[in-house]
Amino acid sequence: MVFAAQAGALAFLFVSVAAAQPSRPVDPGEMKHAERLQTEAKEIDTGAAKAMSSEGQQPITETIAKQFKVDPSVVTSLRNRRIGFGEATVALALSQELMKQDKTYNQQRALDQILAKRAGGEGWGRIAQDLGIKLGRVRSEVERAEKKVARLERAEKAGKDKSEALDRSDKGEKVDSKTVRMDRPEKVVRSGR
Repeated sequence: MVFAAQAGALAFLFVSVAAAQPSRPVDPGEMKHAERLQTEAKEIDTGAAKAMSSEGQQPITETIAKQFKVDPSVVTSLRNRRIGFGEATVALALSQELMKQDKTYNQQRALDQILAKRAGGEGWGRIAQDLGIKLGRVRSEVERAEKKVARLERAEKAGKDKSEALDRSDKGEKVDSKTVRMDRPEKVVRSGR
């Protein structure tokens, strides 16, 4: 009886100590990056949703694959797992950074680890923190992908050849302003100043 009471007290002590351990502090800058990543992922999904047909989604798949230097089948595989284009883009960007940081990782192993953490309910910021990845570069890559998807959407809307417009704009060639138009507010001219 005494032994059982001592074992119970010892178990309570271990649980209390474990519960009292502070979780790792999250850098406020990294938190902002993580929030922005989520927003950009949604923007990619919104742009991709406008291309509802499989023919419309193929250029998006190819654009994301080209940016991350993976076969389009990798992006398709992620999509087959019921992951949106935005989430797939963030996962690919994180996996690229993980592979740069730890040369023992290959693309599939890095993606599997990231997606397992994501499926476990972790957010992008926590995943990056657990893996020792700074989100600045990840966010830059996701922003680039979001801009490319937006260009594809605008090109499709304008009725132009999507891949041609994107390729020409990536190479720095002059592109018809109706095909690829950057969203800029018009300059307001005020008199009397």
